[in-house]
Amino acid sequence: MSDSTNNVTSVATAPVSPPPAVVPAAQPHVEHQRDAHAGGFVASIKRVFAFLAWIFTGFGLLKHLFGRGDKATRTRAEEIVVYTVHPSFYLWAIILVGFVASACVKHWPGTATFWGWIYVFALLYTIVTLLFDISTLKALLWGGIFLLLWVTSKYFEDMKHMTILTGVFHYLAGLQPALNPGMASVISWMLLIPWIGALFHAFSRGRKAFSPNSIEERFLGEGREILDRSGLKFRTRYRDLFETFLGMGAGDLEAIDANQHVVKRWENILLLYFAWPRLDEILHQRAAVVDNAPETPVEVQEVKKA
Repeated sequence: MSDSTNNVTSVATAPVSPPPAVVPAAQPHVEHQRDAHAGGFVASIKRVFAFLAWIFTGFGLLKHLFGRGDKATRTRAEEIVVYTVHPSFYLWAIILVGFVASACVKHWPGTATFWGWIYVFALLYTIVTLLFDISTLKALLWGGIFLLLWVTSKYFEDMKHMTILTGVFHYLAGLQPALNPGMASVISWMLLIPWIGALFHAFSRGRKAFSPNSIEERFLGEGREILDRSGLKFRTRYRDLFETFLGMGAGDLEAIDANQHVVKRWENILLLYFAWPRLDEILHQRAAVVDNAPETPVEVQEVKKA
């Protein structure tokens, strides 16, 4: 009887090996979230520096002119980034003329009338740009009308000895709009505020990234929008000739579906004329992607559409 009791006790008091440690299933997901947050922060920093580089390279002009590179050395994962701007961006001309003219008049007071006329024309050009859309056809039409008026005026002045446009020109020349350096500087400093606001608008809402498969837009504080561009075709529109000059080739880009409906329009894309060859090349490409694993998509083929 005692032996049985001892056996039971020994079995009961024998050390039991602890079960194997179990790694919580949520741990990999937490690590993935940390990596995603870190990657998002790094990507945000890269976008800030890319935007600053865009500004200091003439809003991307130098890159489009000298940074195209050899097609054979380009990677398969291609992308081009363009920026749309607020109309207040076109104030840069009058701001620049105001600062330059005021500095010149301070050093050479005798040029006040000369710079006064330049400032007047720059101001008039900017106002017309912001208020009206002058297409190429409209510009040719209005140019033809003014040319007809000038020829008619010269005819009546030479043949009928009537003073028409010559009197208007003499009256304007007699006004002598001398530039006041202080006034021009104040106006330029005040207009500089909305112009900087236009730059912030371009950074926060104007970035458009075109890739072979999609178009990605980011809106600061709101999120992002990705458009699948399959089945779409694209066309450029230069609706305002004056904006095109002030925007260094600025224009609009339209996405059109199979029913010829405009499904998306991006207005006031700076340097669109210079960016279009590279943009057109990417828009004619399609990249097929297969997901071998949730985190590692592998690009397997690139198809160029005619």
